[in-house]
Amino acid sequence: MRASFIHIADTHLGYEQYGVRERFNDFSRAFWDAIDTAEQRDVDFMVIAGDLFNKRAIDALTLLHAIEGLRRLKDRGIPVIAIEGNHDRSYYRDGTSWLQFLCYQGYLILLSPIMQDGTPVLAPWQPETMQGAYVDVMGGRLRVYGLPWQGASTARCMEGLAEALKMARQEEAVSGIEYRLLTMHTGVEGIVPRIQGLPSMAHFQPLRECVDYLALGHVHKPYEFDGWMYNPGSTETCGSEESLWDDRGYYYVEIDTDTPERIVDLSKKERFHHATRLLSKRRPYLRYDLHVDGLGEPDALYARLEEYCRRESVSYRDGDARPLVQVHLVGILGFDGGVLDIARMEEMVRTYFQPLYVRVDNNTNDQDYVPDDGDIDGRDRSVWHELERQIFEELLARDNRYLPAKEQWGAVLAQLKSDALQKMLPEAIAQYLRDKRRELLGI
Repeated sequence: MRASFIHIADTHLGYEQYGVRERFNDFSRAFWDAIDTAEQRDVDFMVIAGDLFNKRAIDALTLLHAIEGLRRLKDRGIPVIAIEGNHDRSYYRDGTSWLQFLCYQGYLILLSPIMQDGTPVLAPWQPETMQGAYVDVMGGRLRVYGLPWQGASTARCMEGLAEALKMARQEEAVSGIEYRLLTMHTGVEGIVPRIQGLPSMAHFQPLRECVDYLALGHVHKPYEFDGWMYNPGSTETCGSEESLWDDRGYYYVEIDTDTPERIVDLSKKERFHHATRLLSKRRPYLRYDLHVDGLGEPDALYARLEEYCRRESVSYRDGDARPLVQVHLVGILGFDGGVLDIARMEEMVRTYFQPLYVRVDNNTNDQDYVPDDGDIDGRDRSVWHELERQIFEELLARDNRYLPAKEQWGAVLAQLKSDALQKMLPEAIAQYLRDKRRELLGI
């Protein structure tokens, strides 16, 4: 059997990053780029390993952009097999997610196994109920299993899943299954240190003998292990940290069960596929850590920033996509940070890069600075709000629900604090929070 497919994850359609409308379109373009590849290479199917959408409550335009891509594959007879990520799942009171809606409309097959005592029941997907743990394609010779986001119970579910897959081997052999693909929305512990609570590599090992290809999503950093575990990363840049991972995109996978490739490892396991990571078409995102150590005055800092802008901006000419630029000031200042002109630095970046969006973050520490008169209590407090905003964003980034819009939520927390200090009516503060939850989370 020969087959091919596209493995994609974490497209986060509908994300209007930094409140910039054009970023909304960027996330859709990256998704459509993968659709283009699927059409051009005439693949047999596509796998979406969760987080097709950026949030559970999407607007009409986000849905239209998703359908625009999925309809093209449907018209070509290319099935799309998906699972829900943590950003896709419906609210309990709603009951139906937008991925389920797309499944009902025939744009994709949504794998969602019934759980019994924390273990997925490996029943086939049924068109009548739109539910099931797996679907067979390629004339019944290739089986795709799916396990959507399970949160804190992921490790326990994986134990039960491994046992269920072992028990299914005999049925698979009778059914003529030659290749097994499992898609999950979870990551591996330690890939990105700040993301906590993920299964360790040891939790994944029992699955290895049961599946040929493990298609992961959730962690936006790309990685792969041992010729069977693959995570493509996010298709667009959801945060400045991701700009450091320039190999993000999606996989084009070719399967050939007739001529397996032997891989050198302890098990001497034969591999029946070749996976090629393709880079998605993303808007340029530049992150520059400007080290301030040793700079004794603001003008020296401005000069260092201008040197960077002059050197790097030559790569961005008229006609190219306007980049996003984030400058992080790091290190220990040799002068009072209160005199820094952040607006001047942002304008300098605009002049050189003509960016779609620019932001200068002051992450410096000036605790060692003492004015000439020795009065350490006379510092300018004008930068305190910047430090407060950074603390809010760092705290929010620890929760996956708020991470994609941490900048907006940081502003919300700052406003809540300001309103409380001004002794606004509790009812007014509560209404403001309800309005923001509805706007950002759709609750």
